[in-house]
Amino acid sequence: MVFVLCVLFLAIVIYVMEKDSRMCRFFSRRFSTIAVAILLSLSVLIGFPDRAEAVKALKSIAFDPGATAVNVATIYETAPTTQKTTMKSLKSANKALKKAAGFEGAAVLQSDDGTRLIVLSQWKDLESYQTAIATPVESSKETKTTAVAPTRTVVFELGKTQTAREGVIPAVKGKEAVVEFSEFKLKTPDDREKVVASAEKLIPAALLKQPTPQSVILMSSTDNTDVALMANWNCTADFAEGETPAEFDALDAEVASLVDVEQHLYNVVSILPAEVKKPKKETEES
Repeated sequence: MVFVLCVLFLAIVIYVMEKDSRMCRFFSRRFSTIAVAILLSLSVLIGFPDRAEAVKALKSIAFDPGATAVNVATIYETAPTTQKTTMKSLKSANKALKKAAGFEGAAVLQSDDGTRLIVLSQWKDLESYQTAIATPVESSKETKTTAVAPTRTVVFELGKTQTAREGVIPAVKGKEAVVEFSEFKLKTPDDREKVVASAEKLIPAALLKQPTPQSVILMSSTDNTDVALMANWNCTADFAEGETPAEFDALDAEVASLVDVEQHLYNVVSILPAEVKKPKKETEES
């Protein structure tokens, strides 16, 4: 389409030059610059498609403190030898998520030690999520595997968030992203406030670590059994050679005994945006 418009523009310029001598003199002084600009644009769009695609916005999942979305962590415990197989088995379920009413996006996280998979999804409300999981998912014809049942599912509410740059909404972006997900499983729900307060203290320190994460997010489960901290780095290409994200600091000593901790580093395997339904064209009256 861009190519056609450029050719059309050049044709109009040549036509005007032929019809009007004054316009001919005008364009003769500027035609070279215009032509070079057009050719450079075409070289990017046609000769270098990867660079042209780079200008498109990366797929992302945002964690806006002002939003009312429900965040759900669907956790699969795996072994290094079974992680890939489990990932393949979730293909059909992930496709179904995108079509579900109320689905707003998801990130599929794969731990680098091979022991965890997390599908971190966002929903308009809890009812939308509950309706979606109640709908049966067909087995994948491509992988010929049945979807594996999750080990645990945790519904989170978004708590305190902080970003490396002020005024930016926390977001996990693209397949180059890495996530540190630390889960504090409460032994007693009554200790939730203590654990949340201690976890909040770790956020500023996490943003001072090198490499610096783009954001740190605190979430707590709706049933008061889990508190989670998540830090994200959206481009591992910026890491120095051999550099890896640092773990979160430990909770206060008096609080650490109140929880069981699961902390893993995850690679973002994919970002699943909500399916955008195109409006149906109105049929023309005969």
